[in-house]
Amino acid sequence: MQTIRLKLKEHVMSGVAKIPVEVDSLTPDNLFGKNEAAIKAVKVWWGNRQENTGDLFDVSVEGTAGSAGEVKIIFEGDLTRVKHIGDGMKAGEIEAHGDVDMHCGAMMEGGRVTVKGNADCWAGREMKGGELIIQGDAADNLCAMYRGEMTGMTGGKVTVEGNAGECVGQYMAGGEILIKGNADVLAGYAMRGGRIVIEGDAAIPGADMIKGDIIVKGEVEMLPSFKHVGVETIDGAQYDKYLGDYAMGEKKAKGTLYVKKK
Repeated sequence: MQTIRLKLKEHVMSGVAKIPVEVDSLTPDNLFGKNEAAIKAVKVWWGNRQENTGDLFDVSVEGTAGSAGEVKIIFEGDLTRVKHIGDGMKAGEIEAHGDVDMHCGAMMEGGRVTVKGNADCWAGREMKGGELIIQGDAADNLCAMYRGEMTGMTGGKVTVEGNAGECVGQYMAGGEILIKGNADVLAGYAMRGGRIVIEGDAAIPGADMIKGDIIVKGEVEMLPSFKHVGVETIDGAQYDKYLGDYAMGEKKAKGTLYVKKK
């Protein structure tokens, strides 16, 4: 196992304007086989210019790896303006020790990313595989598609131990999302597949959905365009079962919303 520690230097986030750093080039796939000097030479974006990783991060390497799956990257320091952590990664492990900026875990295909804090908008965007764990809250558009795209998450698993913002799983077509807290408005908007489990409350889930499952264990603000079709037992608890969204037309209303009975 190889552990690569990347600690953001204090001068990077000093000053009034905290210029974002984009680190999609710093994944286990890209750093596998590189020594410390080579890692320091990898280019990352800092605002509108490219810099060497070693100019922005303190870099240390321990151990060896026989594959990208045996590489673990640990991001440390002030990560609130560090974007694209784990973007597109295919194997290995990443830990982010603190709150992170947008697009964490975007377009992941494999491996695991753990955020020991909160994640800003579009975490898990268009994710295809792997696992994303957010130990705090997730902001808007978790596992959604980005502007101009038509498909969100298609595979993998995401767990949020806190609350989630608006439009969780927007245009989601596969995979699994678990929100242990509450979800803001429009979770599962235009959902095409996959599963969202919300252990807390949800407001207007499933709008425009045509496929997939949403399970809500807390209070729900329902849309009138869902039809109650019975009661089902899930993991020993009873849930009201609804089909929808009938606003999309009767033939398309094949999404399922389960609401835990009180």
